[in-house]
Amino acid sequence: MTPTADTPELPSSRPDAAQARAKRRVTWVGLLVNLPLALGKIVTGWTAGSQALVADGVHSLADLASDVTVLWALKHSARGPDSKHPYGHGRFETLATLAVAAALALAAVGILFDAGARLLAQTPAPPPTLLALAVAGLSLLLKEALYHLTVRVGRVSGSALVVANAWHHRSDALSSVVAALGIAGGMAGLPLFDPLAAAVIAAMLLRVAWSQGRPAVHELVDTQATEEDTRAIARVLRATPGVTGLRALRVRQHGNALSADASLLVDPEITVTEGHRISEAAHSRAVAAIRALDHIVLHIEPDGHAEGFGAMAAPLRAEIEQTLRGLLGRHWPAITLREIRLGYFDEGINVDLVAHLCDADRPRQSQLEAEITRHMRAAQPAVARVNLHCVSE
Repeated sequence: MTPTADTPELPSSRPDAAQARAKRRVTWVGLLVNLPLALGKIVTGWTAGSQALVADGVHSLADLASDVTVLWALKHSARGPDSKHPYGHGRFETLATLAVAAALALAAVGILFDAGARLLAQTPAPPPTLLALAVAGLSLLLKEALYHLTVRVGRVSGSALVVANAWHHRSDALSSVVAALGIAGGMAGLPLFDPLAAAVIAAMLLRVAWSQGRPAVHELVDTQATEEDTRAIARVLRATPGVTGLRALRVRQHGNALSADASLLVDPEITVTEGHRISEAAHSRAVAAIRALDHIVLHIEPDGHAEGFGAMAAPLRAEIEQTLRGLLGRHWPAITLREIRLGYFDEGINVDLVAHLCDADRPRQSQLEAEITRHMRAAQPAVARVNLHCVSE
């Protein structure tokens, strides 16, 4: 179908290739920085006697694991929909975000345990050396630069996973500040400063793990999207010409995108084809107006008659048509039936008969209509009325 003003060309659900490359590139940069930095901090902290720097190095190792996980997720999430994943692969990023958050939490628990043991130790550890302070300062500069580089790519591409990875760089930079303070305190003759700094770093890690992991859990269990997103979609759908109401709107996060489904209320007297056209117009308008909206399924329902007798309990066409044709054959064989139109309403079924009448029957069309209605209601109590429409051969 050629796009028109009402049906603009829909965006592809396949992720943008340039953005996918940018996300992979910035993650590789982080990985190549984190590997030597983590090893350097751990080795230096061990040899220089700084538990805070060791904790900071473990934090960088967690960032390294995060980079590897992000690369794995980006490789899979960059693929478009296929037969096994008709909604695309966006939730690979969500799963990876949860895994990264869990790794951060585990690292924090380990650091807290070790810091607690150091704080309870009877014999204070020797003060750290100046080398430990220098390494912490270098880590601060490198990780803050990585944060700004990564968060810019994540925000431009709309990737929660890349933004989460950027915050891991930022938290590592902040932990380097805390480590530097702890090292400086230890060098100044305050031995508890270093393990206290390690405990503070662990608390920071737990906070980041919680802030990044909770939204991922909400997405995986299909929590409703934000009120702002839901209201924006509802506003566009209600503004579509022909839509008289909206109900059962559900919006969920799917990777970077939103998926939604809703019931559109329309005039119950319109045809199926007009209802379908209204639905297509609403679909096109919503996808064009809401940048993050990738999938939306719309169900057309008759306004005022969506859940009553006509919608839920009235007999279907096959039963009504069988009864009607039987009555016509027995009582009015001269009527040539052309079409049967059924309207399902709360008060019952409206039956419109389009038929050819012989010349003798035309003057008594109203009488025939009343007779057919009486017989049909006797045979099918669900029928509210019958309208007889006369056509020429």
